Amino acid sequence: MSTELLASKTIIVEEQPRIRQIAGVATNILGMVGITERGPIGERVRSSSFEEWLNVFGGDIVDGDASHAVRGFFQNSGQVLDFVRTVHYTDVTSTVTKTSTAGTLQLATGAGAPTQGSVLGTTAEPFDLEPGDTLDFSIDAGGTLTATFTAVAAFQDSGAETYAIVDLQTLTLSIDGGPVQTVTFNTAEFVTIGTATAAEVAAVINAETVGLSAVVVAGPAVRITSDSRGTGSTVDVTGGTANGALAFPTGTGGTGTGTGNVAFIDAVTVAEAKVVIEAAVAGVTVSSSGGQTLVTRDTAGAAFSVQVEAPSTADDEFGFDNATHSGTSGAAVPTADVPARYDGSYSDDITICIKAATSGVAEEFNVQVLDGGLVIQTFPNLTMDPTSDSYAETVINDPNVGSQLVQFTDLVAAGTALQRRPVNGLFGPLSGGDDGLVGLADLDFIGSDAGPTGIRVLDSSIDLSILAVPDRPTAAVHNAMITYCEDTRALSVFAVIDPPAGQDKNQIITYTETTASLLNLSEFGAIYWPQVKVLNPNKTVFGDGDSIVVPPSGHIAGVYARTDASQPGGVYLQPAGVERGILRGVVGFEDEDVLKESTRDLIFPKRINPLTTQPGNPLYIDGARTLKGSGNFPSVGERRGVIFIEQSVKRGLEFARHSNNTPALRAQVNRTITAFLLIQFNQGAFRGTTPSSSFVVDTGTGLNPPTEIFAGRLSARVGLATNKPAEFIILRFAQDTRDLDEELAAAGV
Repeated sequence: MSTELLASKTIIVEEQPRIRQIAGVATNILGMVGITERGPIGERVRSSSFEEWLNVFGGDIVDGDASHAVRGFFQNSGQVLDFVRTVHYTDVTSTVTKTSTAGTLQLATGAGAPTQGSVLGTTAEPFDLEPGDTLDFSIDAGGTLTATFTAVAAFQDSGAETYAIVDLQTLTLSIDGGPVQTVTFNTAEFVTIGTATAAEVAAVINAETVGLSAVVVAGPAVRITSDSRGTGSTVDVTGGTANGALAFPTGTGGTGTGTGNVAFIDAVTVAEAKVVIEAAVAGVTVSSSGGQTLVTRDTAGAAFSVQVEAPSTADDEFGFDNATHSGTSGAAVPTADVPARYDGSYSDDITICIKAATSGVAEEFNVQVLDGGLVIQTFPNLTMDPTSDSYAETVINDPNVGSQLVQFTDLVAAGTALQRRPVNGLFGPLSGGDDGLVGLADLDFIGSDAGPTGIRVLDSSIDLSILAVPDRPTAAVHNAMITYCEDTRALSVFAVIDPPAGQDKNQIITYTETTASLLNLSEFGAIYWPQVKVLNPNKTVFGDGDSIVVPPSGHIAGVYARTDASQPGGVYLQPAGVERGILRGVVGFEDEDVLKESTRDLIFPKRINPLTTQPGNPLYIDGARTLKGSGNFPSVGERRGVIFIEQSVKRGLEFARHSNNTPALRAQVNRTITAFLLIQFNQGAFRGTTPSSSFVVDTGTGLNPPTEIFAGRLSARVGLATNKPAEFIILRFAQDTRDLDEELAAAGV
C-alpha cells in the first residue's frame, strides 16, 4: 500500500491470507512400462481410456502383457495412464541404440510416354530488365548458351547553338507514340532569347515535358532522349514555330526510333522472351503458362534436360531456379516411401491401396491403409503438389488426424504433380519391421536417465503416483521399482508388484523372502499373488482357450484408483476386501490353491497379499499390506494416504520458500498445515476421534532454534495417527449361562 496519508480518508488494504489453501495432489496417475505391438519408443504417452491407448499402441500380442494390464486398469475405473513402450537397447543410456526397426514400402509412378524436361519461372510478365541482362542455359548438361536482352533508347539532336528564338515560340513533340507535348519558350527563361544557348533550351524542355530527358551534347547541341529503351522507344519532333531555329529532324527516322530485341526493356513480355531465347538456344521452346515463362526441352526422355545457370543476370526477374530439369523415360520411377509410423513387425500385415481420386481430378488420388486386409483409414483426394493443402505427406503425417499406422515420404522425383502421382493398385505388405525384443533384458525396463529409457522416461510425469511393470516380474526390476519410488521420486510413488508367472505358494514365498529380498524392504510397494485369469480377448492371437493368465498389477492399480475416487478421502481406505477390493474383469486365478485358507495362512505373514474369493463373493484382493511391516505406515491405505498428505503439503508450502524465516512465517506454515489436516480428519484420514488425537503440527522454537534459522532452514514436525486395517475379525462364541448364573447367585452360591 503506497497511498500517502495526507487528507483524512478511509483506505482499504487487502492483506495476504494468514492461512494458505493446500490443494490435494493426484493419487490415481499410473505409470507403466511395457511391451506393445506398436507406438512410440521411449516416450511417455498419457491416455484416459483403453480405446485411446489402443489407438496409439495397438492390440494384444503374444510377447507382451501390457495390453492386459492396461485393459484391467481401465476396467477397474482407472482414469489416467502414463505409458512407456520399451524394446531392447544395446546401450540403455542412448535411445539411438534401440534394436527395433520400422517396416517400409516404396510406391512408384505409372509407366507412360517419355516426358520433356522444363523449367517454369515463378514471376508473371511483364519483366523489368536492364539492357545486357542475360539468361545462360545449359542444354543436356552441355556448354553454356546465352540469350542477351538488348535495348537502346530513341533520340533526336538539334542543330548547333546559338538559337534565334522569339518570345512565345513553340516546339511540339511526341514520345513513344504518345500524345503531342508542346514546349513554349518565354523571354524570361533566357539571358537573351534571340541568342539562346543549348543549355537554356534543354532546361526549358525538361521543365515542360514528361517521358524524356534533354541534355547538351557536342556542337553544342540539344539531344532529346526517350526514357524508354527498345524498339518501341521513339522521339518524334512534330514541329512548332521554334524548330526553324532549333533544327530538330522531324519524324522518327534514324535515331528517332530505338533499337534492340525487345520493345521496352523494362516491360518485357513472354512473347518477346520467346523470340530472344529461341534464337540463342537451340532445342527449346518458350511458352506462356499463366503469364509465367515456361522453357521446355524439345526432345522427351530422361537424357534430355534444361537448366538456367546461376551466372544469369535475369533469372531472378523471371523467377527461374538454377536446378537441372530432366525429362523422364516414361518408365515407372520411385515417387514415395511409406514407412510404418512406429517400429515393429505389426507392419507385416499393412498394405497400401492407391485409387482414383473421389474428386475425379487426374493428378489426385485416394490412399487406403489396410491392416490384415481390412481398410483402417482412407485419405481422399491427395496430391503430390507440396503447395497444396491436400499434399499427401502433410495429410498422412499429421500427428492428430493422420495415420497411426504409416507415414508418407515424398521422394521429390522429377516432373509435375500428375507425373509424380503413384500408380493405382494394392501394394505391400510393408517389410523390414522388427519388434526389437531379441535380447530384451531387465535393464531395458529399468532404463537410464541419460536416455531416458525404461522407468526413467516417467521422470517427466510430475503427478505420477502408482508404478507397474507387468511385462518384467523379476527381482532386478522389482528392486529397481522400489528404488525409483523411494529415491528417484523422493517417497512420492507407490509400486504395485506382480508375482512371477507359474509360482506356487512356496515359490512365491521364496521369491519374496530370498530371490528378490522384498520382505520388509519398503513401505512404498506391495506384492500380490497369484496371477489372474481373464477372458481370452483374441483367440486368433492366444488360441482357443476361454481364458488366459495375465499379471494382476493393472487390475490392482485400477482398484486403487477406484477406491481413491469412491468418496472424499478415499485414498485413506484400504483397497482390499469384498467391497473395495473387487477385481473387475478377472474370472479366476492361475493357482487356485489361493482359495484355501491354509495357503493364505502361509503367504500373508510374508506380507504377500492374496487374491481370492469366498462362496457368494466376487473375486477380490484379500490383503492391504506393504512389503514392510516395521515402518511407520505398513498398510497400503496408510502409506498411500501419507504420500498424498506429504506431497500435498510439500507443494502447498511453496509460498514459504525464500520468505523471511520469522515467527509470523512459521506460524503461517503451522496454520496452513493444520487447516489441511483438519480437512483430512473430516474425511476420515485418522483413527483419532478429535483433531488433537489425530495429528500434531509443530513449528516451534524447539525445532527452529537460531542455528537452524541462520542455516536457512525452517523445520516442521507433523505427527499422524493413521487408521489401521482390520486384518483379522475375531469372533468369540460361548454357551449362554445367564439364567444359571442368576439362579446360583440367588441361592447364595
